[in-house]
Amino acid sequence: MRLTRLDTGAALDLPDDLYWEDEHARTGVRQSITPSLTGAALIQVATLQYRALTLRPWAEDAAWIDRAQLDTLSAWAALPDLEMTLERHGHAHQVRWRYDSDGRAILAEPVLYAADQTPYWRVSLMLLVV
Repeated sequence: MRLTRLDTGAALDLPDDLYWEDEHARTGVRQSITPSLTGAALIQVATLQYRALTLRPWAEDAAWIDRAQLDTLSAWAALPDLEMTLERHGHAHQVRWRYDSDGRAILAEPVLYAADQTPYWRVSLMLLVV
């Protein structure tokens, strides 16, 4: 799996055992139903122009990255308008970062914590296919 910046062409290889958690969790359609003054249903339907792409490790011992990779991802996530290509299982997706309510696009936890010497991290990446 490879994540490539469109502005510079810089690429970062990611573990292949990250899975797309929300790949089949949506239809891409949103609907709102509001009652009118007469009681009739006012229905609005739209197709979303994006979809969530959350990459997570499938197990505790899967999808570890090193500190240099985490630092690169963190630097890229600090660029809110960054457009990238994610190559995954023979398919290319145009993606951007998706930030949670706390402004995080990456969730990282050390595999084994050692002060200033944590070599490997387990990460989840929150992206949007645009």
